[in-house]
Amino acid sequence: MAKPDTGPKVLTGNLLRDGATVYYTGKDWSLYVTDAKVAATPEEAEELRKIGAAAYAANLVIDVNVVDVQSTPDHVPAHIREQIRATGPTVRRDLNKSMSPE
Repeated sequence: MAKPDTGPKVLTGNLLRDGATVYYTGKDWSLYVTDAKVAATPEEAEELRKIGAAAYAANLVIDVNVVDVQSTPDHVPAHIREQIRATGPTVRRDLNKSMSPE
């Protein structure tokens, strides 16, 4: 039997106009995972899923997902795919971004 998935999560997607990875802040979308609203419970994660579905239906974002993050202040994504999405391409370091605006 699988263990319940109870770790912290954030809502992510991609902007339609340029494909940039964005994170839901609780009010808007940010380019930085550190700005993301974190769901600490399964109920909060389900609320993020509903917000993501509504944003997708309104054509605000595409590829909407609720993803695992580490329990750290900077919300480092837990999986390598999401770490790459948070920091930019792996082939040209000069195009990378940080996980926060600072």
